[in-house]
Amino acid sequence: MKKLATASLLALSLALTGCASIETKLSTWAISMERSQADLQLKGIVVGEFTTPYLEGGQGETVLLIHGFQSNKDIWIRMAKQLTKHYHVIAIDLPAHGDSTILMDKSYTVPEQAKRVIAIMDKLQLTQPVHVMGHSMGGAIAFHVAYLAPSHVKSLALMNSAGVISPQPSELYLRNQKGENPLIVHNEEDYKKMLAFTMSDPPYIPSPVIATLTRISIEREKVGEKIYQELNLKYSLNPEEVLPQIKVPTLVLWGDQDKVINVSSTEVIKRLMPQAQVVIFKGVGHAPQIERTKESAQAYETFLASVKL
Repeated sequence: MKKLATASLLALSLALTGCASIETKLSTWAISMERSQADLQLKGIVVGEFTTPYLEGGQGETVLLIHGFQSNKDIWIRMAKQLTKHYHVIAIDLPAHGDSTILMDKSYTVPEQAKRVIAIMDKLQLTQPVHVMGHSMGGAIAFHVAYLAPSHVKSLALMNSAGVISPQPSELYLRNQKGENPLIVHNEEDYKKMLAFTMSDPPYIPSPVIATLTRISIEREKVGEKIYQELNLKYSLNPEEVLPQIKVPTLVLWGDQDKVINVSSTEVIKRLMPQAQVVIFKGVGHAPQIERTKESAQAYETFLASVKL
């Protein structure tokens, strides 16, 4: 049945590509199907001035998933499909990301977003410490949460995390030095290049989903540029001072072909957090949860099992 549904979607996407309204409907349907298969339900709360959509499903200890720059809660769906079998999973849209409120006059520095995540956790009544995982920018936010609100965090997982200066500069850093930013999308061609830049081994994504995400990325150009500027480390807490203060069990996951944040960042994190376990995926870029979903979920579940001991 799944194969039939996939084939039907593919046929429709080929026949209807170019019609924005139909592409959006097909994209919404495809994403809704994946959420359902992962046992995730779409919910939402209001925290301060921001709406916060989130996905929730599964039972057990709580795992809070924080996405990265210009991403959203749905980047976790395929990995969450493995986790909801044994854990209570919550994947949020950060303020000014996904379907959350965009307020151009607000600050979106890592510390400010971390404070908002803590407020979201309180609104969700997560009274017991939870397992927190962050990807890319979300990784930096996650370790700021662990530092600012240690009583909220039982364990920490950093996937291709921002927040430290890598010994070897990334390709993104070198491109930025030339005035280029492959993470900001201005047109359809930029989106294709962005996908190729961020993932070494991307999975199949239906064309209606690609078309819809492309349009959304173009629409988000201005807020993306604002948030990216505020990701400068000068606006964040000093990792050399913060990371050693975090004592919870920590897992570091990385793709060795990451062009966005060089894998040598793991050396810095391990030096500052001796308790950290490090797993590096070969032939993987900036998004292990998509490029190596099964392996990422297995590594994380093995880590979580050790935290329980």
